[in-house]
Amino acid sequence: MAVTAPALFVNHGGGPLPLLRDKDHAELTVFLQDEVKKHVNLKELKAIILVTAHWEEDIVTISSGKHHDLYFDYYGFPPESYKYKYDASGDPEIAERIHEALKNAGIRSKLDPKRGWDHGVFVPMMLINPAADVPIIQISVLNSQDPEQHYTLGKVLYEFRKEGIAVFGSGMSYHNMREFMFSRNKNEVVNKEFDDYLFKVCTAEDEKARRDGLLVWREQAGATEAHPIQAAEHLMPLLVIAGAGGSQPGKRIFNWDMSGTFRLSGFIWKE
Repeated sequence: MAVTAPALFVNHGGGPLPLLRDKDHAELTVFLQDEVKKHVNLKELKAIILVTAHWEEDIVTISSGKHHDLYFDYYGFPPESYKYKYDASGDPEIAERIHEALKNAGIRSKLDPKRGWDHGVFVPMMLINPAADVPIIQISVLNSQDPEQHYTLGKVLYEFRKEGIAVFGSGMSYHNMREFMFSRNKNEVVNKEFDDYLFKVCTAEDEKARRDGLLVWREQAGATEAHPIQAAEHLMPLLVIAGAGGSQPGKRIFNWDMSGTFRLSGFIWKE
């Protein structure tokens, strides 16, 4: 019998900066490179379903090729950051099964055999699993940014965990581009209240409390400052992963103050 694989949410940082060993991303690089493997046994995984903030679609879209090139969806970085390779395979069979499972749950979806893996996929995965020996199926978030739709998507993906297929979400628990540009190094955390809320709901003992709390995330103190209106795509992977968490409470395994100002949290659900 396959081991139930984990559901994991990670922050992927700014563009390729974790791979470039940017000093402001040092703690994130260490977490992705060294700490994730303490919580996830990659050798036990049949595959990884990876939900990325950098792919928004009208309906859930699933990468379904045997191989996907990298999609360098960032700008203005050093030339070496456009030459990365990550040769993990895709898995068309699992992609088709996800497509069918979503259909059975009444969730519209489509397969995409061609779109490259964006930096929400390859940046964390190059650090988490440089061997690239676990197949990846990339999944989009929805441009509706509807919390219930994303949580429900996660509930469907939970079933794949029982087969030894991990579900990873790659986003940012705080993502306000204007603040990243103009409010760094304040020597105070600007989003403590919202981060405390995420910790409370994601680690709730009761699965209903987790779901109910996340569905009203936009109403929380500091929510709009953390994820501006119509720009919450980086939170959506966390909602999916929380939905894929099953009955167990989540555990916070990463808590980092980027530039001493923006608090970012990562969570895992295991059984």
